[in-house]
Amino acid sequence: FRRVRSLSYAELQNLCNVNHETEVAFLGVTGPRENEEVVGSACYFLSPTTNLAETAFMVAPEWQGLGLGSALQTRLQEYAVSRGVCGFVAEILPQNQRMQRLATRAPGRMTTVRDQDAVHVTILFGDDAPDDHPARPSSTPPTTFPFSGPIAAGR
Repeated sequence: FRRVRSLSYAELQNLCNVNHETEVAFLGVTGPRENEEVVGSACYFLSPTTNLAETAFMVAPEWQGLGLGSALQTRLQEYAVSRGVCGFVAEILPQNQRMQRLATRAPGRMTTVRDQDAVHVTILFGDDAPDDHPARPSSTPPTTFPFSGPIAAGR
């Protein structure tokens, strides 16, 4: 785990050039199309043996708390469900309360295991996973966001 202030060109290419089957990324961008700035990302890496996807989120500090993480999580989960993914797994730093709250808002059956280094989260979704932690209407992200760019699939 590390705080990420910026990404190298190679790291951005790795996030944007994905195969859409086992590696998926969505970006939140702002600014005009010809000069967009990435302000958030959500990605998953699917394990073919478990059909669970490990997730990772990054949201620029000035964009945190505005619903961008929730919007990215919603879109990522919609895509995963459409591809038959069984659920998400994540390792969250114990002091990252915002990310832990975001995880609790995801629809599906959530389990957590905490150790001194991380909170290990598993969220199972689908018809066979009881919805123990449904998204409440008040936590459903808005359909419009305070940035001008779309949330788009990485290519």
